[in-house]
Amino acid sequence: MISCSKAPVRADPSGGGTDAPPFRIEHGGAVVNFAVNHHVFASAQRLAKGQGVIIWSMDLHQGTVTDSVGDLARDSHLEFVKAFVFRLVSRDESLLLLTDSDVHPGSGLGGSGALGVAIVKALDHAWGRQRSAPETAALANDIERKDLGYPGGDQDSYGAALGGIHLFQYAQGGSISARSLDISDATRLAMEHNSLLIYTGAAHVSASIHEDIKTSYAKDNSPTLRAMMVLREQALSMADSLENGDLTGYAAALSESCRQLYNLHESCDCAEHRRYFNVLGEFIQGGKTCGAGGGGFMLVFTKPGRRRDCIRKAEELGGLVLPVTIDRTGVTSWSEPPMDSAQIERWRQLVLSSRASR
Repeated sequence: MISCSKAPVRADPSGGGTDAPPFRIEHGGAVVNFAVNHHVFASAQRLAKGQGVIIWSMDLHQGTVTDSVGDLARDSHLEFVKAFVFRLVSRDESLLLLTDSDVHPGSGLGGSGALGVAIVKALDHAWGRQRSAPETAALANDIERKDLGYPGGDQDSYGAALGGIHLFQYAQGGSISARSLDISDATRLAMEHNSLLIYTGAAHVSASIHEDIKTSYAKDNSPTLRAMMVLREQALSMADSLENGDLTGYAAALSESCRQLYNLHESCDCAEHRRYFNVLGEFIQGGKTCGAGGGGFMLVFTKPGRRRDCIRKAEELGGLVLPVTIDRTGVTSWSEPPMDSAQIERWRQLVLSSRASR
C-alpha cells in the first residue's frame, strides 16, 4: 500500500521567536500557534529491495533516484527530505517517496516544519511504527535542528502535529508544555470569519533571519532581547484574551506582536508588508507578519463587515488572499492502493528527465 499523510501549516499570531534557543533556554518563552487548513503532504511506498529509491518533490519539481538509501548523496539537493530518509529508513531499503505542499517555500507558515512532520508520519505508517503526535513533532524537529543544523524553534513542528489552537510555553532550560486553548465555538468561528492570510509576493529566508536574530541577541543591551521579552508577554496576554472571548484584545496583541517582531532585527521587517498594512488599515483591527518575518504571508484580523473590502483591496494590490479555517486534527495518515511497476517507472523517468533538463 501507499502510506499517505498530511500535516497543516500554522499561523503564529504572537510569541514566535521565543521558542528558539538561546532565549527559550535562558528565559523561557511563550507562543500562541494555530494550525490552518492548508497542508503539506507525503506519500511513501515500500519497494522490493533492489528497486531503488525514488524521491520526488511535486511543488519544487525536483527529485533524485538511487539504488538504495545508502547510495543517496549527502549533498544540498533535496537535503531536507533526504535527512528524514537517512534517519528513518535502513540503508539497504528501497522506496518511493513523494511530497507536495499547498504553500510555497518562504511562506512564513512553517511549511518545512509541517513537511518534516508529514514525512515522519508517512514513513512510520509505511514501516508499521506507532508514534504519538508530540513524539512525531519532537522527532521531526530533532532532524531539522541536529541532523540538518537548521536554526529555529519547534513551534512549527508541534503546531503541525497537534493541530488546533495552542499556547506553547517553555520553561527555563527549554522544556515545552503544550496547552490547547479553551476557546468557545463562537470565538473560534469569529476568528475564522474575520481572519485572512495575505501573500504579497515578498518571500523570506528564515535561516538567515534566525542567524541575524541570534547575532543581535548576543550584543550588550540587545534590542532583540527586549523585543523577545515583550513577545513572550504578548503571547500570554493573547491567550487570555482568546479564552475570555476578547477579540479586541486579541487584535491588539496581534499588532503589538508585529511591532516587536520587526524590533527583533531589521531583517525581520518588510517594507511591502508595511505598505499593505497602511493601505488595509481602514479594514483591519490588527495584523502581523507570519513566521520569522522579512516577507511571506501576513495574518490580518478584519473589522466587522469589512472582510470582503479587505480581500478586494489586497487583491488590487496584487496580493494572494487565503481564508483561515482552523485545522483541529493535526497530522494524520491513511492508506491508498499501491502503484504498479509501470506507475513507479513513470516517477523514475520523471526524475531522470528533470535531471537532464537542469
